[in-house]
Amino acid sequence: MRHIFSLLLIVIFFTACSTKNIYTNENRIKQLSLDIQSLSKKIDKEEAKKLSFEAITYSKKLAKRYEVTTPALFHNTLINLNIKKRGYCYHYANDLQRYLKTKKFKTFEFIRAVSKRGEYFEHSSLVLTRDDLSFENSLILDAWRDTGELFWSKVKDDKEYIWEKK
Repeated sequence: MRHIFSLLLIVIFFTACSTKNIYTNENRIKQLSLDIQSLSKKIDKEEAKKLSFEAITYSKKLAKRYEVTTPALFHNTLINLNIKKRGYCYHYANDLQRYLKTKKFKTFEFIRAVSKRGEYFEHSSLVLTRDDLSFENSLILDAWRDTGELFWSKVKDDKEYIWEKK
Protein backbone atom coordinates (compact mmCIF):
# COMPACT_ATOMS: atom_id res chain seq x y z
CA MET A 1 0.00 0.00 0.00
CA ARG A 2 2.87 2.41 0.82
CA HIS A 3 4.43 1.75 -2.58
CA ILE A 4 1.18 2.45 -4.37
CA PHE A 5 0.79 5.73 -2.49
CA SER A 6 4.39 6.71 -3.34
CA LEU A 7 3.85 5.85 -6.99
CA LEU A 8 0.65 7.89 -7.04
CA LEU A 9 2.48 10.91 -5.60
CA ILE A 10 5.18 10.62 -8.25
CA VAL A 11 2.60 10.45 -11.05
CA ILE A 12 0.73 13.48 -9.67
CA PHE A 13 3.97 15.42 -9.29
CA PHE A 14 5.11 14.85 -12.87
CA THR A 15 1.65 15.44 -14.30
CA ALA A 16 1.33 18.71 -12.42
CA CYS A 17 4.73 19.85 -13.63
CA SER A 18 3.97 19.14 -17.27
CA THR A 19 0.61 20.90 -17.10
CA LYS A 20 2.18 23.92 -15.44
CA ASN A 21 4.84 24.19 -18.16
CA ILE A 22 2.26 24.10 -20.94
CA TYR A 23 0.16 26.73 -19.18
CA THR A 24 3.20 28.91 -18.60
CA ASN A 25 4.23 28.71 -22.27
CA GLU A 26 0.74 29.71 -23.39
CA ASN A 27 0.77 32.69 -21.03
CA ARG A 28 4.25 33.72 -22.16
CA ILE A 29 3.26 33.47 -25.82
CA LYS A 30 0.16 35.57 -25.19
CA GLN A 31 2.12 38.18 -23.21
CA LEU A 32 4.86 38.46 -25.83
CA SER A 33 2.21 38.90 -28.53
CA LEU A 34 0.57 41.70 -26.56
CA ASP A 35 3.94 43.35 -25.93
CA ILE A 36 4.77 43.21 -29.64
CA GLN A 37 1.38 44.65 -30.60
CA SER A 38 1.84 47.50 -28.12
CA LEU A 39 4.97 48.69 -29.96
CA SER A 40 3.08 50.08 -32.95
CA LYS A 41 -0.48 50.20 -34.28
CA LYS A 42 0.95 49.13 -37.62
CA ILE A 43 1.99 45.68 -36.34
CA ASP A 44 -0.33 42.97 -37.57
CA LYS A 45 -1.98 41.11 -34.68
CA GLU A 46 -1.72 37.70 -36.37
CA GLU A 47 1.96 38.23 -37.15
CA ALA A 48 2.58 39.18 -33.52
CA LYS A 49 0.89 35.96 -32.38
CA LYS A 50 2.83 33.85 -34.86
CA LEU A 51 6.14 35.48 -33.97
CA SER A 52 5.49 35.00 -30.26
CA PHE A 53 4.90 31.29 -30.69
CA GLU A 54 7.86 30.85 -33.05
CA ALA A 55 10.35 32.85 -30.97
CA ILE A 56 9.48 31.19 -27.67
CA THR A 57 9.37 27.63 -29.00
CA TYR A 58 12.41 27.99 -31.26
CA SER A 59 14.52 29.43 -28.44
CA LYS A 60 13.85 26.25 -26.47
CA LYS A 61 14.68 24.13 -29.51
CA LEU A 62 18.00 25.93 -29.84
CA ALA A 63 18.88 25.20 -26.21
CA LYS A 64 18.04 21.56 -26.81
CA ARG A 65 20.06 21.50 -30.05
CA TYR A 66 23.03 23.09 -28.25
CA GLU A 67 22.60 20.49 -25.47
CA VAL A 68 22.39 23.20 -22.81
CA THR A 69 21.87 21.79 -19.33
CA THR A 70 23.54 24.48 -17.25
CA PRO A 71 23.18 28.26 -16.84
CA ALA A 72 24.28 30.21 -19.91
CA LEU A 73 27.60 31.51 -18.53
CA PHE A 74 28.66 28.05 -17.40
CA HIS A 75 27.68 26.64 -20.79
CA ASN A 76 30.02 29.21 -22.36
CA THR A 77 32.82 27.75 -20.22
CA LEU A 78 31.99 24.28 -21.55
CA ILE A 79 32.27 25.63 -25.10
CA ASN A 80 35.62 27.23 -24.24
CA LEU A 81 36.80 23.85 -22.94
CA ASN A 82 35.63 22.16 -26.19
CA ILE A 83 33.11 20.06 -24.26
CA LYS A 84 30.18 21.72 -26.07
CA LYS A 85 30.20 23.12 -29.60
CA ARG A 86 27.49 25.82 -29.68
CA GLY A 87 25.43 27.98 -27.37
CA TYR A 88 27.16 31.36 -27.15
CA CYS A 89 24.82 34.36 -27.19
CA TYR A 90 25.65 35.13 -30.81
CA HIS A 91 24.78 31.53 -31.80
CA TYR A 92 21.31 32.03 -30.33
CA ALA A 93 20.94 35.46 -31.94
CA ASN A 94 22.15 34.31 -35.38
CA ASP A 95 20.12 31.12 -35.43
CA LEU A 96 16.95 32.74 -34.08
CA GLN A 97 17.25 35.59 -36.58
CA ARG A 98 17.87 33.20 -39.48
CA TYR A 99 14.85 31.11 -38.48
CA LEU A 100 12.50 34.05 -37.96
CA LYS A 101 13.49 35.58 -41.31
CA THR A 102 12.19 32.43 -43.04
CA LYS A 103 8.71 33.31 -41.72
CA LYS A 104 8.69 36.48 -43.88
CA PHE A 105 7.00 38.81 -41.40
CA LYS A 106 5.85 42.03 -43.06
CA THR A 107 4.99 44.40 -40.22
CA PHE A 108 8.32 44.32 -38.36
CA GLU A 109 11.96 43.44 -38.90
CA PHE A 110 14.90 42.12 -36.94
CA ILE A 111 18.23 43.78 -36.30
CA ARG A 112 21.11 42.90 -34.04
CA ALA A 113 22.18 44.57 -30.82
CA VAL A 114 25.28 44.34 -28.67
CA SER A 115 26.06 45.24 -25.09
CA LYS A 116 29.57 45.80 -23.74
CA ARG A 117 31.03 45.76 -27.26
CA GLY A 118 34.64 44.56 -27.32
CA GLU A 119 34.66 43.63 -23.64
CA TYR A 120 35.12 40.16 -22.15
CA PHE A 121 31.39 39.87 -21.32
CA GLU A 122 30.16 41.25 -24.67
CA HIS A 123 26.60 40.13 -25.31
CA SER A 124 24.65 39.89 -28.58
CA SER A 125 20.95 39.67 -29.06
CA LEU A 126 18.14 40.12 -31.54
CA VAL A 127 15.88 43.18 -31.69
CA LEU A 128 12.38 43.37 -33.12
CA THR A 129 11.81 46.82 -34.60
CA ARG A 130 10.08 48.87 -37.29
CA ASP A 131 10.83 52.08 -39.18
CA ASP A 132 8.42 53.98 -36.94
CA LEU A 133 10.10 52.75 -33.72
CA SER A 134 13.20 54.16 -32.11
CA PHE A 135 15.87 51.65 -31.16
CA GLU A 136 15.18 52.32 -27.46
CA ASN A 137 11.49 51.46 -27.89
CA SER A 138 12.19 48.30 -29.90
CA LEU A 139 12.02 44.86 -28.30
CA ILE A 140 15.03 42.78 -27.23
CA LEU A 141 14.56 39.05 -27.91
CA ASP A 142 17.28 37.28 -25.92
CA ALA A 143 17.25 33.47 -26.07
CA TRP A 144 20.69 33.04 -24.43
CA ARG A 145 20.20 34.88 -21.12
CA ASP A 146 17.83 32.37 -19.53
CA THR A 147 19.23 29.28 -21.27
CA GLY A 148 16.65 28.97 -24.03
CA GLU A 149 13.77 30.54 -22.11
CA LEU A 150 13.20 33.64 -24.25
CA PHE A 151 13.69 36.93 -22.43
CA TRP A 152 12.17 40.09 -23.87
CA SER A 153 11.78 43.72 -22.91
CA LYS A 154 11.97 47.10 -24.54
CA VAL A 155 15.61 47.99 -25.15
CA LYS A 156 15.38 50.96 -22.76
CA ASP A 157 13.77 48.83 -20.01
CA ASP A 158 16.38 46.06 -19.91
CA LYS A 159 17.81 46.17 -16.37
CA GLU A 160 20.75 43.87 -17.10
CA TYR A 161 22.23 45.23 -20.34
CA ILE A 162 22.73 48.57 -22.06
CA TRP A 163 22.20 47.90 -25.77
CA GLU A 164 23.45 49.53 -28.95
CA LYS A 165 22.87 48.64 -32.59
CA LYS A 166 25.41 46.16 -33.85
